[in-house]
Amino acid sequence: MFIGREKEIQEIKELLNSDKMETALIYGRRRVGKTAIITEASKDCNLIVIHYECKKVSIDVNLEMITSLLINRLKLPQIKFDNFNAFFEYVFTLSETKKFALIIDEFSFLLEKDFAIESYLASAIDMHKEYSKIKLIISGSYVGLMQKMIEYGSHSYGRFNHILIIRPFDYYLSAKFYPNYSDEDKFIAYSVFGGLPYFNSLIDQNKSVEENIKNLVIKPDSILELELNQMILEETNRINNFNDAIRLIASGKTKQSDIASCLKNYGLNDPKYLLNKMQDMDIVEKYTPINEKNNKKKTFFRFKDNFFAFYFRYIALSPYSTMRVKPDYFYKTFIENDFKNNYLPRKFEDLSREFLLRINLLGKINPPLMDVGTYFFNDKKQKLNRQFDVVTLDENGYVSYECKYSDNKIDNKVIEEEIRQSKDLEIEFYKLGFISKNGFDKDVDKEKYNLFTLADFYK
Repeated sequence: MFIGREKEIQEIKELLNSDKMETALIYGRRRVGKTAIITEASKDCNLIVIHYECKKVSIDVNLEMITSLLINRLKLPQIKFDNFNAFFEYVFTLSETKKFALIIDEFSFLLEKDFAIESYLASAIDMHKEYSKIKLIISGSYVGLMQKMIEYGSHSYGRFNHILIIRPFDYYLSAKFYPNYSDEDKFIAYSVFGGLPYFNSLIDQNKSVEENIKNLVIKPDSILELELNQMILEETNRINNFNDAIRLIASGKTKQSDIASCLKNYGLNDPKYLLNKMQDMDIVEKYTPINEKNNKKKTFFRFKDNFFAFYFRYIALSPYSTMRVKPDYFYKTFIENDFKNNYLPRKFEDLSREFLLRINLLGKINPPLMDVGTYFFNDKKQKLNRQFDVVTLDENGYVSYECKYSDNKIDNKVIEEEIRQSKDLEIEFYKLGFISKNGFDKDVDKEKYNLFTLADFYK
């Protein structure tokens, strides 16, 4: 069963069935599902599809392989090209009389070898745009290179009439990979494995989440560890100090100025460029409190990718990694307590923000939300800086949500304590909300407060 991506698949299907030339650029990080989306959209289309995935080999070898595929799919006579400039010229000329789609997957592998290939492609599009009927799809995983192709000043700027950025799934769509899990297990699985479709496809829902963590993450040289390390290795080779930045955030350096300072000490002259690229890859996200949007001193970074967050917290930076040969012992001794008491409660707050954004987009919050985030407050009485982790902004002002990841239901004592704290701090929240893992006591006023449970997340 194919999960999600209905909008992207529909757009690709429409361009494949168009009666004019169509050019699409599709990009997103490794394992996000780009190839699967293109393959699903290509099923049953009314034209010949030539789908070539570039290899990490020389330009000449890739040219020879894509030429061979073209000849076989279109039943052409043998032909050889000296370079990709000649290949594109031939293909676009051919498309004026033959109906077909050309899909070049992992195009960024070619750009890494020779960036002039982009100019060859752009020139072919320009030369044949009046008469060609080609359906051209260019896809790639190296987000930085692919983004350069659509930036102003690039050779191919303005040449693509479809641009699709493929993001990881949110918590709700990720849960469709393990529908038999309880709501809490769905939450825990997402908090560990994140939203990459490939990672989620490896989860065996006939086993507990804990067993999956041990098999897929903790076990030395597990499949997901190898995947993540390959991902990091590739980006480290492309972007200086990539691994350093990951480890800084994992070790607790979250303030932008602190991260930038450390990276400069490592010899990086432009930390901002690196941090921007990590955001483009959906690995980290930058945030400022919603009431301090223009305060650069309160700009922070955190992991947006849950798998990175889990792996670096418990595996990559662990001084006890040699003990992983016994996954059961390692989990019980070095993960279980912190995971339940610290990691999951924090992820419950993150998921609460995702949930509020999701139902807001569905039109299920009134008045509609203008922002969801954290709220900064300088407690002058206690001489402390405080942060409220889940706060929304609408036309009436701010609503603060207290999130409780606890086996106990929220009762009026919890609510009264939150009211007291808000009054003591003199914060102007016009309303309070509560999000509980296990619901509320029956005497809690459902009309007075915004109340949600973990069960609401998955309705």
